Amino acid sequence: MKKGKLVWLFVWCIVLCLGMAGCSGYTSSYSATVLITENTSNSASISFSTMKGSKVLQMKTKEEGKTLEYSGSLAEGKVTVYYDEDGSKKELFTLSGGEKAESSVKLNAKGKLYVMIETDGKCESGKFAFKIK
Repeated sequence: MKKGKLVWLFVWCIVLCLGMAGCSGYTSSYSATVLITENTSNSASISFSTMKGSKVLQMKTKEEGKTLEYSGSLAEGKVTVYYDEDGSKKELFTLSGGEKAESSVKLNAKGKLYVMIETDGKCESGKFAFKIK
């Protein structure tokens, strides 16, 4: 009986290790009211009434040399948006209450693209959109 339990414990350890090997290391941790997200392989958007914390969105680029177009607006608070396309987190833009942003950035790598929206305290009426072209 003990041998069977040890085998199952070993199998579960292997499954957990293999499952965690593909994780990005970025996790969402937030509290929000009226949070709406849309996330596909080449676009993502998020809007909220209030939010505090960080939200991670994942997209995918199929070839090098693509562009990430983005826009954002925020009524109150402060938000910093980061992206990671090659294992290093880079700041994309920062918004304070009443500000808007709209621009693009050239992507260098293909594969998974992470966008992290991080608030500095409680923020109100935010809307952000990202599209790979």
